[in-house]
Formats: sequence, C-alpha cells, structure tokens
Amino acid sequence: MGIEKTGPKAAGSAGTGGHHAGMDGEESVQTGVPDRKGGFWRGFIRHWLLLVVLIATIAIQGTAFVYHRASGRVEQVPPPAEIDLGMFRFEADKAEGGQTLHAEFALHVALQEAAERVARPRLSARKFRVQQDIEELLRKAHPGDFDDPGLQELKRQLLEQIDQTLGVRAVADVIVTGLKLQREGLPRSPVTSTADIAK
Repeated sequence: MGIEKTGPKAAGSAGTGGHHAGMDGEESVQTGVPDRKGGFWRGFIRHWLLLVVLIATIAIQGTAFVYHRASGRVEQVPPPAEIDLGMFRFEADKAEGGQTLHAEFALHVALQEAAERVARPRLSARKFRVQQDIEELLRKAHPGDFDDPGLQELKRQLLEQIDQTLGVRAVADVIVTGLKLQREGLPRSPVTSTADIAK
C-alpha cells in the first residue's frame, strides 16, 4: 500500500499553482481593457492629417485660380485705337476741271473714348455699309477737295458721313495714309502723307 504525502511541500506546491492561476487570470483581464490613451493619439493624428490635406487642397486651388486670373489679364490685348476702313479711290469728272484727276488712299478712323464702347461693335457690324457710303461721298467730291494739303474739308465730310451711318457721334478723327495723286499733265506719284502734297 502506497503512502500519500500530504506535507507542507505538497501544500506549497498546490498554493503556488493557485497563485500562478490567479496571476494568469489578472493578465487576461488586463489585456481585455481597451487602450484609451493610444486610441486618443491615433484619432488626433488622423484628424490632423485630414486638416493638413484640406489646407493643402485649398492652397492649390487658390493658387490655380490666381494664376488663371493673372494669365487672363496678360492675354487680353487692348483693341487698336485706330480702325482701318480700307482703300478708297477718287476719279475726277473731266468736265469739272481741276488739277487732281485721280486719288487713291487708305482711310482710318479714331473713335471718341466716351462713345467707343457703343461705336466699335457697331462699326464692325456696319463696316461694309460705311465703306459704301464713303464711296458714294467720293463720287460727289470735287478735284479741289484734294488741293488742300491737310484735306480738312474732305475729312470733315467723311467724319460726318461715318457718324451718320453709325447713328452716333463717335468719330474723333479721320486719318488718310498712303495717298497717291495724279495731277493734270503729271504722272501718278505716291504721297506718304498729306503734308507732302504741298511740296
């Protein structure tokens, strides 16, 4: 018959085993508790990154908008101050007499600043009608109109005719360039400016 030892050592062993079991239980309980401190920092970092991305997006869009507006202003070219109406000719009536038999020139107009916003699109829309009325006026002109070096009377008539066709007083000046005149008994000669006619 075997003898079972029930001494202090055995009891101690049993106590030790119970102690270990108690510690394991405590560890399992501790690991089951959520880490509140770590969760706070992870949420803070996540929100901080979202804020950085949002600020960067706004900055990029703002920069693109400013660049687009700036480039748009650079690309906008102001319209020319003087508008070309084309080439025109004058043929004198031989029965009327006079020194000038033939004249050919380019015609330009400068618009009044106050009326330019209305007159410029209207002139563009009625350009051929303006040209037709100028040609009709030149058919009624006289050789003596080209004897004046400054062509003052002819310019006045042209200015009034253009304003009438446009339906608004808009023309500030009439400019004649590339004038070529054929005088009685002289070959046709180019005149670069109206001031050269007097020479």
